Amino acid sequence: MILNKLIPEIENWTKHSYYDIKVAIIGFGKMGLLHSGILNLLKPGIVKAVVDKSFLLTFGASRIIKSIRFYRSIEKMLREIETDAVYVTTPTSSHYPILKNLLGYGARYVFVEKPPTVDYKQLTELIDMKKSDQCIMVGFQKRYALPFRHAKMLLDNSVIGEVESVYAYIKSGDILSPTTRFDALGRGVLLDLGVHLIDLLTWMFNVTNVISARSTSIHTKVDDQFEAELSTKEGARVNIEITWSDHEYRLPETYIEIHGTEGRIKVTEDYLKVKTNSEHVLLDNKKELTLYKPHYYQGVPPINLADPEYTIENMHLLQAIRNKKQPMTSIENAARTMELIEILYQEAERCNG
Repeated sequence: MILNKLIPEIENWTKHSYYDIKVAIIGFGKMGLLHSGILNLLKPGIVKAVVDKSFLLTFGASRIIKSIRFYRSIEKMLREIETDAVYVTTPTSSHYPILKNLLGYGARYVFVEKPPTVDYKQLTELIDMKKSDQCIMVGFQKRYALPFRHAKMLLDNSVIGEVESVYAYIKSGDILSPTTRFDALGRGVLLDLGVHLIDLLTWMFNVTNVISARSTSIHTKVDDQFEAELSTKEGARVNIEITWSDHEYRLPETYIEIHGTEGRIKVTEDYLKVKTNSEHVLLDNKKELTLYKPHYYQGVPPINLADPEYTIENMHLLQAIRNKKQPMTSIENAARTMELIEILYQEAERCNG
């Protein structure tokens, strides 16, 4: 079936043993808890160590969870635990020094939550620093959401012809009142939330130019809304909207609408809708196709801690470790995303100026 091709992570999953892989988590907040939970449900006991600077957290958790060793020092953990992968789920501003430290210690596989760094300069320094046998995987989990994978497959096979225009947004209601949380970081919704949308666009299209960009502050001193117009190498226009201050969105939603010479695609995390001028084998020999989340994730381990793309993302890393390969969202593959983020901020500063 066509849908099976979207989940190579499932292939031979049950035939291989991953119990000998050892994982450590740095940062035991929301995302650290999520990834450790998913990993231990995929393969019980795979998480061997947790590092967090909070004494209360590490002391309390160590009394409850006996199968994991808890540390407050990354260096001490690395000396005592032989790890195959280290997850970095700390605040964005701490990613760069932690990743430098891990690379210096010779860590082979490192997973870092999005955004990988504060800016493009830090990212390029990490790429230059890492050795050829070291890998940093970035938590751009939207690439592991099957509706988006399906949309990319259709684009790669020219199912809707040549792309003429794209409208895309990512919106949430996370910031609806004044906060100083992002003052020190100096960057807001584009880097924190919009990075997912920018990564999808750089993955699905050959985005080359920023035509215009404008940011707006509402509840913070940084960007709470961001709008931009981009273009692809082939001349298609790409219009984007990004906000975390829309009260109509209780949960974040990513939406991409693509118009081509032979049809259109509408896709979110929850569905894919395609309409074309002619029948196509990738549409089950139809002109129209609509699929929803339940159609896509049959066969994926039923781990209900978060959306299924998080499970596929973690499976992808484990298989990359086992097969000694670079993952799809390696730091090198994330470079264009972070470069485009940098250009968008520069253009917005010029336009807002």
